[in-house]
Amino acid sequence: VLEVVLIDLNSTATITLTTTAPVAGGMDPTGDTDNSKLLQYTSLVGAGTTRNITANWEATDQAPAGTSLLLEATSVPAGCGTAGAQITLSDTAQSIITNIGSCRTGTGANGAELLYTFNIDTVSSLVVGDNQTVTVTFTLTDAS
Repeated sequence: VLEVVLIDLNSTATITLTTTAPVAGGMDPTGDTDNSKLLQYTSLVGAGTTRNITANWEATDQAPAGTSLLLEATSVPAGCGTAGAQITLSDTAQSIITNIGSCRTGTGANGAELLYTFNIDTVSSLVVGDNQTVTVTFTLTDAS
């Protein structure tokens, strides 16, 4: 049996996260969330070997001033690894799923759900019209 390492998203459509105005003066605006993406993968490994999935954005990407973009893998299919803690996306690759052995998540409506959270960190730093586009890269590699 050959080793297999395949990773995909259920959709490559762009998601847009924005701020929402508060319901009353003096309150903070809130960020947005999106869980429409599924990470789908197939992994065949040798005995005693596991893999991890990491996520990061490009070195030139950034969140708008006063905000951060958080990511968490949720609802990882049984036998397809362990979901890690929520991460703050940056240009440094961070694990979102670990301990992946030989498995397949399935296709279509199956896979590990990706929860993106657009977080407002510092209201006084927000700038109207400061829109940023980031590209998130997912990598499935042997655990080290």
